[in-house]
Amino acid sequence: MADSQQSRLPPARRYGGESIETMAIAPLLGDGYAYDEKTLRELEEIYKNLAEKYHFDQLYARVVEQTQPPAGDFSSTDNATVFQRSGLALQASLRQCEQYCRDQVAKYHKALGKYTAAEDAHSAELGKSGGSL
Repeated sequence: MADSQQSRLPPARRYGGESIETMAIAPLLGDGYAYDEKTLRELEEIYKNLAEKYHFDQLYARVVEQTQPPAGDFSSTDNATVFQRSGLALQASLRQCEQYCRDQVAKYHKALGKYTAAEDAHSAELGKSGGSL
Protein backbone atom coordinates (compact mmCIF):
# COMPACT_ATOMS: atom_id res chain seq x y z
CA MET A 1 0.00 0.00 0.00
CA ALA A 2 1.46 3.37 -0.98
CA ASP A 3 1.90 6.16 1.56
CA SER A 4 -0.69 8.24 -0.27
CA GLN A 5 -3.21 5.44 0.33
CA GLN A 6 -2.42 5.35 4.05
CA SER A 7 -3.88 8.81 4.62
CA ARG A 8 -7.27 7.74 3.23
CA LEU A 9 -7.68 4.93 5.74
CA PRO A 10 -9.34 5.55 9.09
CA PRO A 11 -6.70 6.13 11.83
CA ALA A 12 -7.24 2.70 13.40
CA ARG A 13 -6.42 0.94 10.10
CA ARG A 14 -3.28 2.91 9.26
CA TYR A 15 0.10 1.38 9.91
CA GLY A 16 1.34 3.01 13.09
CA GLY A 17 -2.11 4.55 13.64
CA GLU A 18 -3.54 5.68 16.91
CA SER A 19 -3.70 3.24 19.78
CA ILE A 20 -6.95 2.10 21.37
CA GLU A 21 -6.01 4.19 24.41
CA THR A 22 -5.74 7.32 22.28
CA MET A 23 -8.98 6.66 20.41
CA ALA A 24 -11.25 5.27 23.11
CA ILE A 25 -9.97 6.16 26.55
CA ALA A 26 -8.31 9.58 26.23
CA PRO A 27 -11.44 11.38 24.97
CA LEU A 28 -13.30 10.17 28.05
CA LEU A 29 -10.64 11.45 30.42
CA GLY A 30 -10.21 14.91 28.95
CA ASP A 31 -7.12 16.86 29.99
CA GLY A 32 -6.81 15.35 33.45
CA TYR A 33 -6.62 11.97 35.06
CA ALA A 34 -9.44 9.78 36.26
CA TYR A 35 -7.31 8.59 39.18
CA ASP A 36 -7.50 9.50 42.81
CA GLU A 37 -4.44 10.56 44.79
CA LYS A 38 -3.78 7.06 46.14
CA THR A 39 -3.82 5.53 42.67
CA LEU A 40 -1.52 8.22 41.28
CA ARG A 41 0.96 7.53 44.09
CA GLU A 42 0.75 3.77 43.47
CA LEU A 43 1.33 4.21 39.73
CA GLU A 44 4.26 6.53 40.39
CA GLU A 45 5.79 3.94 42.73
CA ILE A 46 5.20 1.06 40.30
CA TYR A 47 6.98 2.88 37.47
CA LYS A 48 9.76 3.98 39.81
CA ASN A 49 10.37 0.36 40.83
CA LEU A 50 10.25 -0.81 37.21
CA ALA A 51 12.79 1.84 36.21
CA GLU A 52 15.14 0.59 38.93
CA LYS A 53 14.72 -3.00 37.76
CA TYR A 54 15.50 -2.01 34.17
CA HIS A 55 18.55 -0.15 35.42
CA PHE A 56 19.84 -3.22 37.26
CA ASP A 57 19.02 -5.46 34.29
CA GLN A 58 21.36 -3.29 32.23
CA LEU A 59 24.17 -4.22 34.62
CA TYR A 60 23.39 -7.91 34.16
CA ALA A 61 23.11 -7.53 30.39
CA ARG A 62 26.68 -6.28 30.26
CA VAL A 63 27.76 -9.89 30.74
CA VAL A 64 26.23 -10.71 27.37
CA GLU A 65 27.71 -7.58 25.83
CA GLN A 66 31.20 -8.47 27.05
CA THR A 67 31.16 -12.12 25.94
CA GLN A 68 34.60 -13.30 24.86
CA PRO A 69 35.25 -16.21 22.50
CA PRO A 70 36.18 -19.43 24.32
CA ALA A 71 38.79 -20.21 21.68
CA GLY A 72 40.61 -18.52 18.82
CA ASP A 73 38.86 -20.33 15.98
CA PHE A 74 36.59 -18.60 13.49
CA SER A 75 33.26 -19.97 14.80
CA SER A 76 34.05 -19.09 18.43
CA THR A 77 35.01 -15.56 17.49
CA ASP A 78 31.99 -15.17 15.23
CA ASN A 79 29.60 -16.47 17.90
CA ALA A 80 31.07 -14.12 20.47
CA THR A 81 30.59 -11.20 18.07
CA VAL A 82 26.95 -12.15 17.61
CA PHE A 83 26.50 -12.35 21.38
CA GLN A 84 28.17 -8.95 21.82
CA ARG A 85 25.85 -7.35 19.25
CA SER A 86 22.88 -8.97 20.94
CA GLY A 87 24.08 -7.56 24.26
CA LEU A 88 24.36 -4.08 22.76
CA ALA A 89 20.82 -4.33 21.40
CA LEU A 90 19.60 -5.57 24.77
CA GLN A 91 21.32 -2.67 26.52
CA ALA A 92 19.67 -0.17 24.17
CA SER A 93 16.25 -1.75 24.69
CA LEU A 94 16.64 -1.76 28.48
CA ARG A 95 17.73 1.89 28.44
CA GLN A 96 14.60 2.77 26.45
CA CYS A 97 12.42 0.86 28.89
CA GLU A 98 14.06 2.55 31.86
CA GLN A 99 13.60 5.98 30.27
CA TYR A 100 9.95 5.24 29.50
CA CYS A 101 9.35 4.31 33.14
CA ARG A 102 11.16 7.42 34.38
CA ASP A 103 9.02 9.53 32.04
CA GLN A 104 5.91 7.90 33.49
CA VAL A 105 7.14 8.66 37.02
CA ALA A 106 7.56 12.31 36.03
CA LYS A 107 4.11 12.33 34.41
CA TYR A 108 2.37 10.92 37.48
CA HIS A 109 4.40 13.14 39.79
CA LYS A 110 3.26 16.17 37.78
CA ALA A 111 -0.33 14.93 37.93
CA LEU A 112 -0.01 14.55 41.71
CA GLY A 113 1.19 18.14 41.91
CA LYS A 114 -1.85 19.31 39.95
CA TYR A 115 -4.11 17.13 42.06
CA THR A 116 -2.65 18.51 45.30
CA ALA A 117 -2.87 22.09 44.05
CA ALA A 118 -6.52 21.59 43.08
CA GLU A 119 -7.28 20.01 46.46
CA ASP A 120 -5.60 22.89 48.28
CA ALA A 121 -7.47 25.47 46.19
CA HIS A 122 -10.81 23.75 46.77
CA SER A 123 -10.09 23.36 50.47
CA ALA A 124 -9.21 27.05 50.80
CA GLU A 125 -12.33 28.04 48.88
CA LEU A 126 -14.46 25.78 51.04
CA GLY A 127 -12.82 27.23 54.17
CA LYS A 128 -13.76 30.74 53.06
CA SER A 129 -17.38 29.73 52.84
CA GLY A 130 -17.30 28.27 56.35
CA GLY A 131 -17.16 24.60 55.40
CA SER A 132 -14.47 21.98 55.87
CA LEU A 133 -13.26 18.82 54.17
